[in-house]
Amino acid sequence: MREATGRGMSIAVSGTEFTDADGVDGLIEMARSAQCDAVEFWYPKNGRRDGVDAALHKLDRAGLHIACVSTPSHLYGAGGADGVALLHEAITLAARTGASRVNTYFGHAPVVDDERAIAAYADALAPVLDHAAAQKVVVVLENEFDAFGWDPLGSDITRRPTALAALFTRVGSPWFGLNFDAANFLCADVSPGRDALPLLLPRVRYAHVKDVRRASLETPREGWVRYTDHGRAYDTTSLGTGELDWPTMITGLAAAGYDGYLTLEPHCTASGLLAETAHAADHLRGLMKAHAPSRR
Repeated sequence: MREATGRGMSIAVSGTEFTDADGVDGLIEMARSAQCDAVEFWYPKNGRRDGVDAALHKLDRAGLHIACVSTPSHLYGAGGADGVALLHEAITLAARTGASRVNTYFGHAPVVDDERAIAAYADALAPVLDHAAAQKVVVVLENEFDAFGWDPLGSDITRRPTALAALFTRVGSPWFGLNFDAANFLCADVSPGRDALPLLLPRVRYAHVKDVRRASLETPREGWVRYTDHGRAYDTTSLGTGELDWPTMITGLAAAGYDGYLTLEPHCTASGLLAETAHAADHLRGLMKAHAPSRR
């Protein structure tokens, strides 16, 4: 399987929406609902049921490319060594499938010290990037918020655009870039269009697309997921109905020459996943047509 190429941004769908027991059958249906030919393969999760080889064979038979191999890895704080090993495996898998990106996370610690965290992460990342460069795979770091209550102090530097920019400057490698997740920035109480994207735009190598809004009800809306970050609650919602200014961000990405994937991850309940994916893909295509015309 080789990654699709061509001008302009392309739509993919993410395997993060499925459990270890689901395999890739639902991911294939999700891609069909979006009318796209690329998926984000979550490793090892999406390959646990059938085995990685069988899962990849199913995707290949369905005519699907791998946009990114995504991992639940981090390199900072406890478990960082396991993250290094997992990233090495994912880089090898990405090279094998023709994917050019591997997604990872930063991590957290019981102290907030951005300078120390950046230095420690850069040191841990160095051998990973040697492997990535040899395989011609870009490692993309996804910006996060405290979605699971693991980082009550906010030690993850990716929630702060200026610290994240400092990390990219410190590493200074073409094989290391940003997985820009606008919704994650909003949930970290950062304006993604005003305070994150203009600063980080040169580092964007991949992007996740979903929508969220501040929660106004005591319980989550039916069919959607609620996240809480340091006392602030947010609900996922249909693309285009939340607080994110996707038209402006699509325009910014296109103007900067971003020529990669926009990967849908609706984060809704399973019963509505295919319908919401179809809606999100249609909405995103409309935005791309209006705000990101093909370059000549």
